[in-house]
Amino acid sequence: MLRIDREQVNRVIAHCQREAPYEACGFLAGGRERVSQVYPVKNIEPTPVSYMMEPNEQLKALREIEEKGLELLAIYHSHPGSRPFPSAKDVSLAFYPEALYVIVSLLDGAEVRAFRIAGERVSEVTIKIEP
Repeated sequence: MLRIDREQVNRVIAHCQREAPYEACGFLAGGRERVSQVYPVKNIEPTPVSYMMEPNEQLKALREIEEKGLELLAIYHSHPGSRPFPSAKDVSLAFYPEALYVIVSLLDGAEVRAFRIAGERVSEVTIKIEP
């Protein structure tokens, strides 16, 4: 399970909407399945179907997560024109098996789903949005 409060979800969705029609990306960090920090990261491969995190921003966010004693809980990105399910490319580039993968679909408003990706295996994980 991934626990996140409404304000943080709104920040992630707003980031994804600002970057549309291109994909947005970033990290969710915290502890014990509960998100406490959102780290938007610039997408240097701005397309509607792919993302690549800007290396310096990615490293800065990961260092801050470590320095604060947080866990990398999830990597998020948007699907501006498709459903929130990992694409074949998403699965092939899932290099952090300990992290969840959160996808925000902007197809019909904003739908947020989370997945665990281990090798070729994809399983959905419950997101609990708290007030």
